[in-house]
Amino acid sequence: VSTQSTGSIASMASEALSSESHGEGLHPMNHRSQIRSSDEKMLLVFDFDATIMDGNTDLKIEEVLAAGTVPSWRKGQCWTDHMVEVFEECRVQGVTPDVMETCLTEMPLAPGMDKVFQHIRQHRHKYKVVVASDANAWFIEVLLRHYKLDDLVDNVHTNPAEWRDGKLHITRYTDSHSCQKCPANMCKTDILSLYPTSTPRFYTGDGSNDLCPVLSLCERDTAWPRIGFSLCKKLREREVKCSVREWKNAVAIVEKLEEFC
Repeated sequence: VSTQSTGSIASMASEALSSESHGEGLHPMNHRSQIRSSDEKMLLVFDFDATIMDGNTDLKIEEVLAAGTVPSWRKGQCWTDHMVEVFEECRVQGVTPDVMETCLTEMPLAPGMDKVFQHIRQHRHKYKVVVASDANAWFIEVLLRHYKLDDLVDNVHTNPAEWRDGKLHITRYTDSHSCQKCPANMCKTDILSLYPTSTPRFYTGDGSNDLCPVLSLCERDTAWPRIGFSLCKKLREREVKCSVREWKNAVAIVEKLEEFC
């Protein structure tokens, strides 16, 4: 399976797509996309940073910059807009795609996540796999390709990104959602709503921006918050409709999925 070029990913992420593809590499989508499924595959939705990966890619990439030169995040600033400033500093310092890729691929998968994707590969026909992340399309492409997971992900919803004129250009996933609980550039509940299904849904995440979609899940669904992160702490403090199963090692997710196979 060939992987789209960075330019093609950015283009796809900015277009409204009306059909779905299976097992054909990454399919970045934007907020206008409508996905209508005629099958009964189970929906598996994953955050990326600190969920599939064992770390935050935006913070990891700061390692390529000289000490003391990382732009400061300003209170109230959209994180994606902050990363625009980080990538501009990378351009000023002459950071190349190869340097960034080398840095990113030092990051391991979260514990047990390799087993999750081994299970998905063995039962590929049973699942629709979606990534919903506030990272960016290029980071996600690099790491899924590096770990040979790109053919297992049906769609990616994230901030579009492409290399142009020596700089990684990133734009917001959307500017037009109305949710008051979510960051200005992304509401993951809106993303979930693009995948109507009567089968159980599994949502795996770690951060505060994963709370909104978990609150939208129903009784047949399962949320998988990672222990030690903010989503897990928030879910311990409130009632939700869905089942909640905490994980420290993602092998626990595999054990539950196997009950459906």
